[in-house]
Amino acid sequence: MITIWGLILGIPLLAFGGVAAFSPSMACRFTHWYRENRTVAAVLTACAWFWTAYECDTIGIEAFDRFTKFFPGELWILACVLTYLTVIWMPKNLPVRALTGLLMLFPAELFKTTHLYRPPVGTWFAAVDLFVVTAYVAAVVGMYGMFYPWRLEKGMDLVFSHATLARILGGLCAVLGIALIVIGCFA
Repeated sequence: MITIWGLILGIPLLAFGGVAAFSPSMACRFTHWYRENRTVAAVLTACAWFWTAYECDTIGIEAFDRFTKFFPGELWILACVLTYLTVIWMPKNLPVRALTGLLMLFPAELFKTTHLYRPPVGTWFAAVDLFVVTAYVAAVVGMYGMFYPWRLEKGMDLVFSHATLARILGGLCAVLGIALIVIGCFA
């Protein structure tokens, strides 16, 4: 399972990082296209709401279950309704907001896998810890981006306005992507 996580996280990081490192202008065009694409926004919003429904369905806290499982299918119907309402009422910054929502959701599932690959107690750092650090950074960026997506967009514009900064960010993302893929394949 860690191999799948390595590919899920590593390939997008490697692809975006490689493009940003070798052609910052192309990466800048991609980020602008991404921000304006309503189809991407709708798909990612649906993914985020249905994943949230799944997490609420499986969380197993009795106080939540009392409300979220009042009748069968309640969470899934709510996910459908909230997806539709979010897409029609919140189109501005929606692709970034939906992506950051997913960044907040994936660590919970990832940690179920990384826990199985932890070395014995007393080991200071293991290769699988790179997944854990990446997940925590993604969660923090996700929390910030949910509330301030326009600031993330401005930050990307700032980075891509300087080719050197874009190449550095791209290189770091590509190296992280390669590391996650390699660790995932050989862990």
